[in-house]
Amino acid sequence: MRKIITAISILTVVLMLEGTGWSQCAMCRTALQSSPEGQAIAQGFRYGIIFLLAAPYAIMGGISYGLVKAYKKKRTPPKA
Repeated sequence: MRKIITAISILTVVLMLEGTGWSQCAMCRTALQSSPEGQAIAQGFRYGIIFLLAAPYAIMGGISYGLVKAYKKKRTPPKA
């Protein structure tokens, strides 16, 4: 129980400290979208963000698939 309370406390502090970062994202987006060149750069940022988000999920999915396959192989009784 104490570990859960500690984890929640740490998470709360981290989220409270992150407030200034969110405003910077809105300011960057506004600055980038105010010109045609900025719009092209903003589109590149969007694709970059999607790529950076997809890579960890693909890696974890591959690891999970391998673990499930190994677990099923271990549980399967040998054929006689």
